Amino acid sequence: MNTMMRFVAVRFVAVTILVVAAGCIKSKQSDCGGLVCPGDTTCVASQCVDSDLVQACNGLADGDACTVPGLPPDKCEGGVCQASRCGDGRVTGKEQCDGSAMGGHTCQGEGFYSATGIACSAACTLDTSACVGRCGDGIKNGPELCDGGDMGSATCFDVGYYAAAGLACASDCTFDTTSCGGGHCGDGVINGLEECDGKEMGSATCGTLGYNGALSELACSNSCTFSSSSCLCASGRCEAHAQKCVCSKTGCGCVPN
Repeated sequence: MNTMMRFVAVRFVAVTILVVAAGCIKSKQSDCGGLVCPGDTTCVASQCVDSDLVQACNGLADGDACTVPGLPPDKCEGGVCQASRCGDGRVTGKEQCDGSAMGGHTCQGEGFYSATGIACSAACTLDTSACVGRCGDGIKNGPELCDGGDMGSATCFDVGYYAAAGLACASDCTFDTTSCGGGHCGDGVINGLEECDGKEMGSATCGTLGYNGALSELACSNSCTFSSSSCLCASGRCEAHAQKCVCSKTGCGCVPN
């Protein structure tokens, strides 16, 4: 192999190594719980942490003392030095935020319905005073069915009961129906305008409804009305009060009464 060929071969290998290395670096940067960590940070437990805080605990166990230039001494926790100084503009140690650095926190992350409005206090804790819309603020908003005493216009009628009074709001901003009265479809008792409820048919049968000779029994639908799939003769219903279901050796069918 002449000198020129050796040079080309070496250059090709070098370029290949650089491309592979670059791909690895990019992969590491992206593989942090869906986050892309900046170059001066390290992915720790799906969070981007300043690299100097991680390097300060290299070779140390949790609880060991650690130091980071420009920060007061502290201890290692989860492989990260908890050294922190509120007001330096970066989220470190036990800080939730620092100045304009919010550490990924938003109002939505704190249980509010609007993402904007989060701020950082002088003590580097989250300030949610400007966040709006959450369960427990006494105002029905977002996906809430109700909130405290704000029921919107809902009554027990709206959730399937036959008496309006008694609807309340649960702590998770959903309806509390424990005090609703008058019964409801599905309680197994015929009340309101129900024809039936579950297995309760009252005194009704296929015969009393005019389906004479029906092969299947009377059933109740989920809406507490008599099911159209009951009182069948073979694959269909006979005309009530006008026909009856009669079976012979050749099969079953509807004939006039």
